[in-house]
Amino acid sequence: MNKDYTATIYTVVVLIVAFAFAAAFVVADPNAPLSLTNAGSTARNLSLLAAQSADARGGNVTEININTLTITKSWQGYYGNISGIVTLQDASSNTFYNWTMANTNGRVFATRVNSVSWTTVACTSGAQRTTEEGYLGQAYTDSDSVTNTFNTTTHPAFNVSTVSLTANTCYATNGYVNNNSQSSSYAMVLLNAGANIIYTALTNKSTVGFDGRQHDFQLLVSENEKTGSVGVTSYYFWTEFS
Repeated sequence: MNKDYTATIYTVVVLIVAFAFAAAFVVADPNAPLSLTNAGSTARNLSLLAAQSADARGGNVTEININTLTITKSWQGYYGNISGIVTLQDASSNTFYNWTMANTNGRVFATRVNSVSWTTVACTSGAQRTTEEGYLGQAYTDSDSVTNTFNTTTHPAFNVSTVSLTANTCYATNGYVNNNSQSSSYAMVLLNAGANIIYTALTNKSTVGFDGRQHDFQLLVSENEKTGSVGVTSYYFWTEFS
């Protein structure tokens, strides 16, 4: 996969919850998806832009205003849809009963570690956000820095495992809708478990997304493609549904 790709399509197919046979209600941690299906990747090719010109004449002084594009080297985009079932299974994955999943309101999490202590999850602090910028080779003043990307604290209340996150307390941003910025859907939140940052998307069932099509989630994750980069980054995904 070309490392300059900044948008990847993932359809997340999720087997929601596997309950052991038990009479007591158990609050479950987020779980790994049953599968991730890569449906293809695209990125804007700036080399296809038409060359622009201006006439030069001896003795003239001309003001020209230039509007340009630069592809970020710090962010990867994921988006897609979620499907699955609610199941009752024993410890050997034998199914006692399945239900069609009617509610896909939940959270999609992506981290660079394959194990998370979910009961320690909290909002990312300012210091942790700065550490993430260091990982990306950024200064906070960079236009696409973590600070300038997750630059609000506007998001709904939600739960992660046994942890309740109060509305409007974590660093957050919103995915685009119809090619434009907005602040009412596709909330993305910065969380941490210890020193591990967790990029979090709050799902929006069949909501029109950045490209005018309906998606369940849109999620930004960081990726260092600057000079001296750490190379292609693997992210591990988890899901949780209410």
